[in-house]
Amino acid sequence: MTYQHDRRQFPPRGGPPSSGRSFNRQTPSLPTDYLKNGYFDSNDHIFPEVIIEWPRDIAKKLDIAGIGATQIKNFFGEARRIEGQLSSGQDFDALRGRILQLDAYAASSQTRGNAPPLFKQFIEQNLKWAAKDRRSFINGFIPHFECVVAYFPKK
Repeated sequence: MTYQHDRRQFPPRGGPPSSGRSFNRQTPSLPTDYLKNGYFDSNDHIFPEVIIEWPRDIAKKLDIAGIGATQIKNFFGEARRIEGQLSSGQDFDALRGRILQLDAYAASSQTRGNAPPLFKQFIEQNLKWAAKDRRSFINGFIPHFECVVAYFPKK
């Protein structure tokens, strides 16, 4: 179906159907033992792989899988907004629902063809730890996600 304006025809609004976007057919996966022990070691220091190795690997795989930088930045922006609310004194338990909603947003993005399955897996795995407590979210998830965004190729 097309729309007519004057005598020119325009394709339907909203771009191609979601099946029009094709992500890389290879199924990239998260790193081995990814977040197996969370973000912190026994001394409550962030694991080096959380901010260097894993973000570099995940950013590369997400780029190959075909996700756009804007999509990742939108999710990171929402995480930052939640962080801001926590930093301004709002109760973590009151915001836990907003943190957990990131999983539904990632599933929706995948269903609409805006994100590959790897991105949904990334969000899902992180929320297991990020929704645990304020410290895990602010000092673990946010720096980790920030590094994924930083390592994502600029095109």
